[in-house]
Amino acid sequence: MTINKNFVFLILFVAISSFFLFWAFNNYMIYEQKSSNEDTMDVYLNDLAKEIKKNKELVLTSAVLISKNDDIKRCLKTNNKQDCIKYLQKSKRSLVSTSLFKDIKIHLHRKDLKSFFRLWDLKNSKNDSLKDFRYCLKIVKNEKKAKSCIEIGRFSMLIRGVSPVVDNGEYLGSIEAIIDFSSIIEHFKEKDIKLYVLMNKDYLSIPTKVKFKKEQILNNYVILNNKIENFSFLDNKRFEHTGYIKKSNYYLL
Repeated sequence: MTINKNFVFLILFVAISSFFLFWAFNNYMIYEQKSSNEDTMDVYLNDLAKEIKKNKELVLTSAVLISKNDDIKRCLKTNNKQDCIKYLQKSKRSLVSTSLFKDIKIHLHRKDLKSFFRLWDLKNSKNDSLKDFRYCLKIVKNEKKAKSCIEIGRFSMLIRGVSPVVDNGEYLGSIEAIIDFSSIIEHFKEKDIKLYVLMNKDYLSIPTKVKFKKEQILNNYVILNNKIENFSFLDNKRFEHTGYIKKSNYYLL
């Protein structure tokens, strides 16, 4: 039995056309999914930026308010810690009671960029020098303007608001209000998103007052989250841009 050549060509044309249509449709669906994912990731990034900005503004405002107090100026002038410890403890209680902060740390610095005392670590205050790694403090001293930053110090990488303490134009030192990332982590947890705060492992020599658990230390990063989980899926990752990686059913931003 002979098969009409035109019929064969028709079958081949339909088959090839179907293949290309399927290929084009599949690529279109992949593109649409990728585009949708990127839009979602952009929303999360914007949300994260807003939360960071909000927390930086809160600690900055706190530091500025405290820096205006005469007791703070007096104790920096006279080098007498007791003059302002009680005031700062009272200020901390007031800030915590506003429900804006679950906890807040307060650190007073001398004008030579040495620690005067850390309110949460009074027994171990040793006037250690901060000038080699606390660049935010240098900027505040040079510009005599308050500044917020995320910076690594002896007690880890934290969100900081730093305000100069000035009396009649004289720079006396600076006051710092500090919080960690707990509230931001909780904010995303309510949206069923896990936020992990990573510190570059190259800076591990700075936070000497923190004993990180073995599980927190990865190949390239140190996990700063208080709650220890299985972070092995992050072990060999490097996050240098704002793209995302799909791993199993998860998207790593």
